[in-house]
Amino acid sequence: MKFENLDEYYNYLESDNSLIIDISISNSLLELRDKIEDADLKKYCSYELFFNDYIFRDGNSNPKYHDIDRSSYPNLDLFNDDLDYIKIRAEKTVNPKYKAKYNHLLWNSEHKHRSFATLAIDNYLAFLKTVSFNYQDSLSNQSFGSYFQNLFILSQYSNFKKDEVIQFLISHLGKYIINSYTEYSLVNFIVKKGKKIDISNFNTFFEYSKCIIENKTYPELLEEYLGLQIILSQKISVPPKPFHNRLAEFYITKSEEHKGSFIVHDFYLKALVQYKKAGNKEKIEDVTVLIEKAKKNLNFELLEVENTDEEFQKIWDLFNKETDEIIDKYDSKGIYTYLILCDKIFPNAAVLYEEIRPVALDLVSVMNFDINKNVTGNKKSGIDPYSIYIQSFSINYLWMIISKGFKKGKVTLNTIIDFLKENSWYGQDFTSVNTEGQVEGFNWIELLSPSLFSFFNQIEIDIKQNKNSSIGYILPIDSLVIKFEGLLREFSKHIGAQTIEIKENATQERISFEKLLDNVKLNEIIPEDDIAFFKFLFTSDGMNLRNNVAHCFYQTKNYLASTMLLLITALLKLGNYKLNLEE
Repeated sequence: MKFENLDEYYNYLESDNSLIIDISISNSLLELRDKIEDADLKKYCSYELFFNDYIFRDGNSNPKYHDIDRSSYPNLDLFNDDLDYIKIRAEKTVNPKYKAKYNHLLWNSEHKHRSFATLAIDNYLAFLKTVSFNYQDSLSNQSFGSYFQNLFILSQYSNFKKDEVIQFLISHLGKYIINSYTEYSLVNFIVKKGKKIDISNFNTFFEYSKCIIENKTYPELLEEYLGLQIILSQKISVPPKPFHNRLAEFYITKSEEHKGSFIVHDFYLKALVQYKKAGNKEKIEDVTVLIEKAKKNLNFELLEVENTDEEFQKIWDLFNKETDEIIDKYDSKGIYTYLILCDKIFPNAAVLYEEIRPVALDLVSVMNFDINKNVTGNKKSGIDPYSIYIQSFSINYLWMIISKGFKKGKVTLNTIIDFLKENSWYGQDFTSVNTEGQVEGFNWIELLSPSLFSFFNQIEIDIKQNKNSSIGYILPIDSLVIKFEGLLREFSKHIGAQTIEIKENATQERISFEKLLDNVKLNEIIPEDDIAFFKFLFTSDGMNLRNNVAHCFYQTKNYLASTMLLLITALLKLGNYKLNLEE
């Protein structure tokens, strides 16, 4: 489409009664502006270009583009005549489609006045009353819905023709004027966005939803209409319990279509939520049993990719050379100090909360399972760079240092015990003698020694036999994970950080591992990168070792030497302080 002058463009607007926006108009206006010589006409053409590039959605005039510097196009500052031209167009334009839009733009500007809103409402309503289209045409339905949402929001904010607008939609329900999804989405939009709506309208929507469900009119929207009925029942003071039960039954039925697939967990959990809201204790128990039974169908296969890139091999060779130099250069104390202070072995704290989400994942629904095959509340649904760094670099780097140090006789049970006694707060005396002459308190070195003894005994066997025996790492991992929590509580107590909280019934309860790590006093002492590393190891932000060990979720295959390497490093880092026990 080409315009020879602005009058041709104005004539086009007066004749355009289509629901669908012609995206070629902007290009046509650009061409017209380039060939217009008159400065005023060129300016008016620019204003029309800006006007056409606004996107009217949910009652707002949204810019077409947002730049990274937070600027946007178009914006009202581009109308350097204080919107006088738009005001003139709003008066002169006859076509209700565009008369509504001009006035809508003015309503959303600093010139906001109720008269602009009422004119926009009258004309949106007039326009929608004249349109006709095939009710199965998805694009037209979507456009109809967008116009109606603008109309509804304007009527709500200006308190003008609120009921008439709702009655207009009601007149379309069940008439095959708009498609089934548009019907549902617009009713849902009104119910959720509407303010001070007459209860009679809610009753109408409730009865219509009930009819749709009972007659199975739109079976593909059964879930949506059941959810809508729950909201509507609360609006009209009808007990929602039956609808929660019905929606739960829907999810159980849907799960039958996916037997043997992990997807059933999603349906079971949704059903469980609805049964809980309904207070249906019997069904709650039934669903929890189903969830446990469904775990046997979960089979997560590990995809391994071998990287033979030359650059990758160069990096690996560099690490190998670097760890050789560290072992040759430092004595035992120097090696342990290096593990504590080196800032490149582990990712920095910011990486823990990063997430790389490929565009392809936008097309799928992602579920997160823990090691016990329970669906978790982990918000990450993409690639976890912190975990990748730990798995691909940190563990291998630590193994090089520990194994080489062990072979050289520098990293052994005796050297690490001596280091902890002399250079960590674990070696301080936490014991005291009570009035009866009995020793009370902790000797942390004694409590940590069995785990370390078992680890170094097993690592010697594995190095000699060139294998990784999972059974041999069960005892050291289980012991050190639990002891680490005790160490963290001990350290927190002595720096004045909160370790217990008082419940409403005056009972005491230990603060969770997560809250211990989030304590301000602890974070003032321990570097944020170390806190992030501890969170990765022991909480749901990563490996969740504390939970998996304490609840026996780990199977034999889950016990690895690499986990013990991470734990020993964490032990060294947490111990790198001195405590004033007298205080």
